[in-house]
Amino acid sequence: MELTPGQIYLADQRGLTENSTLRRYSTFNFEKYYSEHREPFENLFLCNDDALAGGKVTFFLSKEDSFQIFFPITGGIDVVQGNKEFSIDTGKVQVLNLGKGEVLEISNPYPNDTINYLQLGIKTDFFLLRPSEMLYHFDFEKDQNQLIELISNPKLPFKLSAGIFAGREEAIYTLQHSNSKFYCFVIDGAFEIEGRLLHARDGLALWDLPHVELEALSNNAIVVVLEFGY
Repeated sequence: MELTPGQIYLADQRGLTENSTLRRYSTFNFEKYYSEHREPFENLFLCNDDALAGGKVTFFLSKEDSFQIFFPITGGIDVVQGNKEFSIDTGKVQVLNLGKGEVLEISNPYPNDTINYLQLGIKTDFFLLRPSEMLYHFDFEKDQNQLIELISNPKLPFKLSAGIFAGREEAIYTLQHSNSKFYCFVIDGAFEIEGRLLHARDGLALWDLPHVELEALSNNAIVVVLEFGY
């Protein structure tokens, strides 16, 4: 099988920032982490896997005009943008439109439990939608063994899908546009995606292809898929 163009981002090669408040793994260059092999993938410049300690607060400074996507994995977070606060629990995805230099306050509402969330950042020149219009709900348990469209809005320059799969279950993701870019992040389990083996917290960037074939190699395997750049 001839491999399509792509790049794997292995979990154990990510940048690590750790203190008593936060443990952050960065797939792409972020703050003090830099590697020549971890430049942004087109407009996708941020993929952070954050674990925030119980009751703690962290801050995020946007270095770009961007959409920031928050995807809780365990527990939930409270995010303050300006004078607005958003509570985001598992089963929800929140998108926030940030200007360069804007700061978010992100807190863990659980006093004793560490929570884990994925944050994706996409450069944009769009400032159209209110945050209240960009909160999305999903239910993995109801729609297993398929990729669920979580975010698909004609006003947004990206689509976000995700799914939970049993071992040997397959899916095909068809890209909307010929110039779309594809990025996926494995939250749990293992997958074979376009001939490449991916384990938990690995990422994969693909381009110049009409569709992507995925096969779960373990039970309760979870993947997040981002299509953008069209």
